[in-house]
Amino acid sequence: MRGRRGVSTVVGVMLMIVVTVLLAAAVSMYANSVSMKEKAPSAEFSAYASYSSGNITLDMLSGDTIYKSNIKIRISTDYPETSGYVNMANVTFIHGNVTNADILTPGDVMLIKFRKGPYGAEFTGPNIRLSIPVGYKFRITVIDKDTGQPIWSSVLIMNP
Repeated sequence: MRGRRGVSTVVGVMLMIVVTVLLAAAVSMYANSVSMKEKAPSAEFSAYASYSSGNITLDMLSGDTIYKSNIKIRISTDYPETSGYVNMANVTFIHGNVTNADILTPGDVMLIKFRKGPYGAEFTGPNIRLSIPVGYKFRITVIDKDTGQPIWSSVLIMNP
């Protein structure tokens, strides 16, 4: 009878060790399979939309360096609900004294050109087709291509 108790105790301890090892292996495999989400750069801009100038001007106040090739810009309206991505050929980065730069840092300017149409500012291209009348609100969002997360977003009014 004594021999049986010792065997069952040893078997019980061995089973607990096996279960612990299996759980540790499962947790380790799960932790290694979950990828960490990259963080999008962040930035603050002062923005102004002017129909007469044909531009939306974004002055970079602070934040991370923004690379033109790593962003896309979405314009959206509520009348009717429409959104699209600006043709990046219509976007100019002014870095210091360099126009058409590839990067934007605090103190630099981003210009988004639009066509002056009979019904307001017209954004057309393969990924956008909308018009924003003078006096109307719209949302502009700068998006990081790598993460799909917004870098900055704001509601603007199309000024005369």
